[in-house]
Amino acid sequence: MSEASTSSSSPLVPRRHRRGLTRIAAACERCRRRKQKCDGRTPTCGACETAGASCIQSGRLVVHQSNSERDALRSQLKHLQQQHNSLLQQFDQLRAEVPRRDSGSVSDVLSKGTLTMVPSVLQQHDRALNSDIPYFGRILRPTFSRRSTVRNLDWSALSSAWDLWGDDAVPTHVHQASFVPVDFDVNAYRSLVDTFFDGRWPYLPVLHRPSFTSKHLTPFLSKSTTSPISNFMVNMVCAIAATEKSWLQHEDGQSHRAFFSRAVQDLHIVMGIDDLECVQCLLLLCMYGHNEPQSVNMWYTTSLALQLAIGTDLHRKESLTGQSLLCTEMSKRVFWCSYVMSCNMAINMGRPLGIHESDITTPLPLPLADDQLSDSCIHPSLSQTAISQVPDTSAFIHIIQLRKINAAIYQSFHSIGRCTNDSQGLDSLRTRYFSELNQWLMTAPRYPRPFCTFQTNEWFHIAFHHAMLSLYRPSRAIPMPSSEDLRICMESAIGLISSYTSLYARNRIKYTFVAIHSLFMAAVAMLYALRASPPLRQELTHPVVQTNIVTFLTLFRGISNGRAVGKKCCRIIERLGNSILSLFDDVTIPSAEVDTEFQSWFGLQTHTFPAATENQRGGLLDNETPQFSEIDLPWADLFVEGIDMGSTDVSGFFC
Repeated sequence: MSEASTSSSSPLVPRRHRRGLTRIAAACERCRRRKQKCDGRTPTCGACETAGASCIQSGRLVVHQSNSERDALRSQLKHLQQQHNSLLQQFDQLRAEVPRRDSGSVSDVLSKGTLTMVPSVLQQHDRALNSDIPYFGRILRPTFSRRSTVRNLDWSALSSAWDLWGDDAVPTHVHQASFVPVDFDVNAYRSLVDTFFDGRWPYLPVLHRPSFTSKHLTPFLSKSTTSPISNFMVNMVCAIAATEKSWLQHEDGQSHRAFFSRAVQDLHIVMGIDDLECVQCLLLLCMYGHNEPQSVNMWYTTSLALQLAIGTDLHRKESLTGQSLLCTEMSKRVFWCSYVMSCNMAINMGRPLGIHESDITTPLPLPLADDQLSDSCIHPSLSQTAISQVPDTSAFIHIIQLRKINAAIYQSFHSIGRCTNDSQGLDSLRTRYFSELNQWLMTAPRYPRPFCTFQTNEWFHIAFHHAMLSLYRPSRAIPMPSSEDLRICMESAIGLISSYTSLYARNRIKYTFVAIHSLFMAAVAMLYALRASPPLRQELTHPVVQTNIVTFLTLFRGISNGRAVGKKCCRIIERLGNSILSLFDDVTIPSAEVDTEFQSWFGLQTHTFPAATENQRGGLLDNETPQFSEIDLPWADLFVEGIDMGSTDVSGFFC
C-alpha cells in the first residue's frame, strides 16, 4: 500500500506541540526585550521573579480606548446609578404606603393616570418571595358539591342547583393537561381577545381594552415581560373567549380549560395585588365560572369581589372626587360588575344580598366606549338615545337597572323571613314592579347590528320573562298564586323558551350554567302552572302542550353539550310532561280555578310546616303519603330531587 493511500485512509490526527513547550498569549516587556521564553504568570513571571526585576505585562493584552469613549461610559454609569437610587426611593415610598391603603388606595393610585402602577413595582418584590407558593384556597372549589349532611337539613333553605349540579364534575385529567393547541400563534391570541371584547365585554365590561392591550397583551405576546398578572389576565381572557369559539372544538373542547389551568398557576400572586386589579381578576374568574361552575366557586368568588370593591369605597360617589374620566368610569364599571354578579348568585342560591341599593351612592357608568375614556378628562354631558353604538356600555347600564328590580322583587317576595300578612301591600308592590319591568323592556337599547347575544332583542325579552316569572311564581310572600298569576307564569315561561330557541337557531347561545338553569326552571314553572290551574289546561290542547315540551327538550339537549346535569334535567321534564299530558284525557269541566290541594304541598311543604319530622320526609321519599296520586308521583320525585318552587328563584343568570 502506498504512502499516499495510507495517509488518505487514516483519520486526521491533530498536530501536537513538542513536549514541554507551552505557548502564551504574550510575553512580558522584559522577556520580549531579552527575547527569552516567558511563562506568562501574573503578576510576576518566573524569569522576572528569579532576576528580581519588575514584571510589566505586554501592551498587546490591554484594550485601548479613546478619551471620548471613556467619558461616555462614565456618563452612562453615573446615569444608571442615579436611576437605581431613584427606583430604590420609589420602592421604599410605595412599601411605606401599603399599610395605609385601606380605603382610599384605589383612588390615590388611579389619580396618577395609570391603573397598574403600584403592582408593577410591588409584584417584583412579591414574586421573589412567593413565586413557588401555589394557591389552594376556596376559589377553585366547585360551586355545587354534594354534602352528606344535606338530607338532614330543611330542604327549602337550599336551591335546586345543589342537587342538580352535584354530579357534574370537571374531568380529572383537565388539570394535568394544560396544553394550548400547537398552531396557536400571536394572531390566534389576538383573535380570542377580540372575541372576548366583542362577545362578553358588553355584558360585563370589567376591563379597559386599550389599557389591557398596552399593559398586558402586548408584553405577553412579545415575551418582554414575566409579570404573573399579565399571564393571568391574558390566559383568563382567552379561557373565557375559548368557550365562545366553536372552531376550538378540534381540541375536544378542552382549550378553554387549558388556558384556565395556565392562568390559575399565578392566582396566588393575584390575591396579593392592588384591590382594583384583584377585583378585576376575580370577576374574570366569575365570567369563566358561568361556563364552568364546578371549576370556580361562584358564590365565594363573587362575594369576595364585591366585598373588596366595598372595602375600597367604590360604592360611594365620594371616592370618585378629583379623578380623571378613565379612573372614574373604570371604578364605576368594576363596582357595578361586582354588584351584578353578586346579586345574581344571591338570588339564584336563595341567600342574602351582598349590598342593598340604599347603601349605594356611586352613579351608573356613562354610555361610553373604551376609546372615549382616554380622549378627555372632563365628564361629557350625554343623553342616551334609542339607537346605541355597539362598543358602548348601554346594554350593561340596562342590565344594572334590571338587577335592581330583581333585587327588590327578591327582597319583597322571596326573602327567607318574608311573611304573608300584608296582601294589599304585596298587590301594590306587584303592580309597581310589573310597570317597572314593562318600562324597562320598552326602553331597552336598540342595536342595528348586534355583535353579541346581550345586544339582541331576544336576550332582553329573556331577561324580561325571567323577572316576570320571579314576580308571579309561588313565593314565601304569596305561596299560592291565583289563576291569573299562573297564566302570566306560563306565558312568560313559553316566551322565554321561544326566545332561547330563536337565539339557538342563529347560533347565538351556547352551553352555560346559567342558560341550563334558567331554561330548566322556566320549564318547571310552565308545567307547574298547567298542573295547578285546570282552566289553563282547558285553553290548550294535547298537541300544543306536547309541542312545547318537545321544543324545550330539543333546545335543552342542544345547549347542554352532553353534560350530566343536562341529561338529568331532561329526564325530569319528560316525566313531568308525561304526567301533564295524561291530564288532557279528562274532559270534565274544572270545578275550581286553582288546584289548592296540589299547591298546598308541592314546593311549599317545608316552609309551610317548618317542623317537618323525619317520618313526614320518609313518607315522601317512600311515596307513602296518601294524597299523592299516580299523576303527581313525578312531582313528588321532583321535590325529592331538591326542586322547591318556594325557594328557588328562576331569574338566575343571563349568559
